[in-house]
Amino acid sequence: MCGIANRMGNVNDLGIMRWVARLPISFIFIGVWALTACSSSTPSQHIDRSSARSDYGATASTGNGFVASTPIKSPASLYREANVKKSYIPNGRHARKYKRRLDPKYITIHSTQNFSSGADAWRHAKALNAGKLRAYKRKGGNRIGYLTWHFTVDQSVVVQHLPTNEQGEHADFDGPGNNTSLAIEMCEHRGNSRSATIERTAKLTAWLMYQHKIPLRKVVPHYHWKRKGLSKPHKNCPHYLLDNGRPGAKWQWFLAKVNKHYKSITSGAPTIVSPPTQVAAVPPAVTYAPRKVVSRPIATSKPLVRYHTVSRGDTLYSLSRLYNVSVSMIQQANGLGGTVISTGKRLRIP
Repeated sequence: MCGIANRMGNVNDLGIMRWVARLPISFIFIGVWALTACSSSTPSQHIDRSSARSDYGATASTGNGFVASTPIKSPASLYREANVKKSYIPNGRHARKYKRRLDPKYITIHSTQNFSSGADAWRHAKALNAGKLRAYKRKGGNRIGYLTWHFTVDQSVVVQHLPTNEQGEHADFDGPGNNTSLAIEMCEHRGNSRSATIERTAKLTAWLMYQHKIPLRKVVPHYHWKRKGLSKPHKNCPHYLLDNGRPGAKWQWFLAKVNKHYKSITSGAPTIVSPPTQVAAVPPAVTYAPRKVVSRPIATSKPLVRYHTVSRGDTLYSLSRLYNVSVSMIQQANGLGGTVISTGKRLRIP
């Protein structure tokens, strides 16, 4: 198309007019479109809509003009990018002496608030495996005498401490946070990249959503779970993803990252497809028989008959204003020669 534009530029003005006049209308339209496309040099701007809801999905019908394209990557590929290493707490020891089955419905995001040098994911795994993270066991509080969770993430690796079908002790004692959610702790020791840790956490979260069919709305901060019996039941955690101790713009930013990775393994951008050609069905012939018109009498409403029992203070004038009729009409309906009416008298209101 650009070659057409170049050849047109090499002909004199009169030659152009004569040449164009001999072209079909559709070809001229294509040439104009090509000139416009060739002259455009402004790159299109990409808008990240990873957090927006989608109106199409992997099972979208081709009849509506859209079908989800092939996912950008496989779930296994995303799992490898997260770099998950298993280092389970020894079975039957320490925190795993007590096992409660977990059917994950939520994913809870924490931050370690452990700023000690070298407190990375492997250091936390070592402490959990040795039973070092003790807690006071009490009724209505910690149930097993230990703190434990499922994954710890730093800038380089994810270390898994518990199978995903076992409960941890990380959120709200015997509440729904511990009973129904997988727990992810993000490291924040000196020297650790916070941005890389958040990115790795988002990838892990997206993969867990896919594996356990957990919707994005059930990815929650530790703040979400109320800890009964404490003066501050909602913990400011993960503190650097909350605004003034509460989920806000920062948390939505994190969820957008998670959703972006989740979409990369489920469905990509929509592919526009042409709807199938449909042949209009020929409607069957319909024979109309004339209908006999039956005349019916027009219904007439009965005249409204109202009555008013005279109370103290009533006058014909006040009654005429009340019922929107004239004084004379009331007089005629009741055979009154004057304007005096007695209390208790029943008057007909026309």
